[in-house]
Amino acid sequence: MKEFKNLLLIAGTGRNSGKTTFACSIIKKTSEDFAVTGLKISPHFHGGTESLKLLVENDKFNLYEETSPESNKDSSKMLLAGASKVFYIETMDSHIKDAFIAFTKFIEPNTPVVCESPALRNYVIPGVFFIMDNIKNIDKKESILKWKNDAYGVFNTTNDGEKEKLIEKIQFIDGNWHII
Repeated sequence: MKEFKNLLLIAGTGRNSGKTTFACSIIKKTSEDFAVTGLKISPHFHGGTESLKLLVENDKFNLYEETSPESNKDSSKMLLAGASKVFYIETMDSHIKDAFIAFTKFIEPNTPVVCESPALRNYVIPGVFFIMDNIKNIDKKESILKWKNDAYGVFNTTNDGEKEKLIEKIQFIDGNWHII
């Protein structure tokens, strides 16, 4: 597995686990000092919307750039939070590595990237990794929890105060994510 120290990765055990809210908080804080890139990876093919600019389309994945901060989509929320660019990938987990490599060609090296994706952790080693867990969700992706020992922390929807303190400790220094 290749290491990407400029990648802050947020996985979740299911829907409504707080991934986007956490990502947007990190983007908002970090974008005060850096041009942050947001990345949302979905294992579902929904087809593009008018705010998504198609960059790569093939039988393995679709790669888009989000152009509007005005929709309810997670990628739009990342733009609204202050990301300079946001990309959205639709791919099955088996092709996520190829899709991520294609994405890296659209950003400058050492750019801070905040990414929402559970499956990407199976293929890369991020600079910092978090798992968000909705404790009320009965349909948990248990496959994510195998990575809990590699994560900086597992956070749930009830420990917002702990997440807020943590966000203040997250820093991007010399092309790498750190917890200070």
